[in-house]
Amino acid sequence: MSKVDDVFGPIPGPLIQEWGLPVVFVRNTGPGIYDPSTGDVTPAETRLNVVAVIAKVNPKEDGGVYQATDLKIMIDPGQLGGLDITTQDRWEYTEGTTTRTAKVIDITAYRGDNPVFFSCIARPQ
Repeated sequence: MSKVDDVFGPIPGPLIQEWGLPVVFVRNTGPGIYDPSTGDVTPAETRLNVVAVIAKVNPKEDGGVYQATDLKIMIDPGQLGGLDITTQDRWEYTEGTTTRTAKVIDITAYRGDNPVFFSCIARPQ
């Protein structure tokens, strides 16, 4: 293991568990299953109940490419069971009494030999 893993690896998990909120990480696992009798498509996905910190994004961040409604979602990788986050994934979170969905549009992985912390930019749908 690298020095980054040894020194910083144990830090994000407890902080996110203390300050985060329950969210659902939804991994797209394929094109879905079509039912010809109803015309419905059942998505192929894996859902993980996790805890993450959600913050507003400043539209001026990263050269001004983000929208005022975008979110920054921060999570420790230990909750994802070895999965990396991709732009095919999404988050479900509660805002007031409404469940909302946000699609991942950008991911930053802070890492040594292994990911230590993920910071995602997600766009509410």
